[in-house]
Amino acid sequence: MTRLQNAEKQLSDALAALESAVASSIEASASSAIVATPSKADFAALIDEVSGIEAKLGEAMQVIADIDAAQTSAANAGDMGDSE
Repeated sequence: MTRLQNAEKQLSDALAALESAVASSIEASASSAIVATPSKADFAALIDEVSGIEAKLGEAMQVIADIDAAQTSAANAGDMGDSE
């Protein structure tokens, strides 16, 4: 598995864990008389923030893929120059 694939899997796992934590938090808040239930606006803001983080991680993963491709291309070009 490549570094990019590993990063994608880690991102997917992290997002699943975050979604689970948010769901657990909402359930815990709903069952607690002391803690107020989060409003739909709070939940929407959290979803927007997670979506923004996901987009930035996607951009970072693309940069990593571009760097890997450039390094591979440079290494291949260097190998071709060595064989002459």
